[in-house]
Amino acid sequence: MPRKTASYREVVRFRISADEKAALSAVSEREGVPESEVIRRLLRADTGLFLPVADVDRPAIEGLQEQLRKIGGNLNQAVRAMNAGRVGYEPALAKSLAALLGMMQPMNRRLVAMSRAARARRSPDQ
Repeated sequence: MPRKTASYREVVRFRISADEKAALSAVSEREGVPESEVIRRLLRADTGLFLPVADVDRPAIEGLQEQLRKIGGNLNQAVRAMNAGRVGYEPALAKSLAALLGMMQPMNRRLVAMSRAARARRSPDQ
């Protein structure tokens, strides 16, 4: 399944000192990501937004996404069975299943945001 990429449409321009630029370049080189990604990570860390996870953690998060998908499928089947009359309708159970389904989508969105790969640093000749 293709991975949804982040949409970076907004552009921010600002001036920094030569020392700040050298520090930014050094971090960019060390982390292997573009300078914009370094700034983005600093912003995300300071504001509490999700940071990209390490490549070694990404499969674990993707595994959680798969488990959530399976749980969501089971919940959908249970709701369909109640709506179709194949099982007795229980108002409390219907309310609980609807609440669980409502929690699944935001959780999955968070996992997608966490597992999004950072952009790779371009070589100087690109």
